[in-house]
Amino acid sequence: MIVAELDGLVFSTEPDAVYTIAELAGWYSGPPPRPDVEDLPNADGADDVDRVYRSARPITLTGLIFAESEADPVWDAFSGLMADGTPKMLTVTDAAGVRQSEVTLQGTPDLGQLIDGVARYSVQLLARDPVKYGPAVVQSTGLPSAGGGLEYPLGDPAGALYYGAVGASGRVTVTNSGRAATWPVFRVSGQLDGGFEIRCVDTGDTLRYERLVPAGTTVTIDSRTGAVLIDEVSDASTYLTRDGFFSIPPMGSCEVQFSAVSTSSGTPMLEVTSWSGWW
Repeated sequence: MIVAELDGLVFSTEPDAVYTIAELAGWYSGPPPRPDVEDLPNADGADDVDRVYRSARPITLTGLIFAESEADPVWDAFSGLMADGTPKMLTVTDAAGVRQSEVTLQGTPDLGQLIDGVARYSVQLLARDPVKYGPAVVQSTGLPSAGGGLEYPLGDPAGALYYGAVGASGRVTVTNSGRAATWPVFRVSGQLDGGFEIRCVDTGDTLRYERLVPAGTTVTIDSRTGAVLIDEVSDASTYLTRDGFFSIPPMGSCEVQFSAVSTSSGTPMLEVTSWSGWW
């Protein structure tokens, strides 16, 4: 069974669904390559390229709408699909699990002739980011801290040893079980007097933010878009002195290290949001 949810409407391959799915074209196939062929001016063939990138993913959803009569409100709900013009999340659930893409409407939701409360429909969508994402995974860590060693007296009569406080590595491991690279989002909060660094231990790629992060303020870095925002509003990209953005490789992982540029107060935290991705 396939269930697709979009802007409050539920489409399904179940035969008794109000909005049925006959075809979900473009969802299960790979996104098209970006056309970039430049013919050689005085020879056969075209210029070589180092890499062919993917274009946006076109998606066409078609099926039938079953209603009690021509007066049923399901028609109004369909004709008003994504009417505000803003991108919406298309969520598809099938045997592989839940995967999502943000889509925009192309043209208008098309409705065929109504006969006894039944009509064919067609919806043209475009996923500008062609990757299909699994559910978000959120992890967090504080700054690294040293642990304690053996403390005296070394043990009790039963032979147990006394150790000091447990240290913290300041690291989280993010994974991607899909076959398309994905880009994590970082949110840093807590007072950091000189800023912070976020580093992929596996590759050495580093993001370095050099500015005071006051207590109660959050700095968000989106690795895919390169956006750096203070409290999700103010552009702070000028304070990113190292911009080694890194992705999570297909069928792989990345160990992320969080550290302070200088001193800190309270309990600064790094929150990492990541996804698995598929073409």
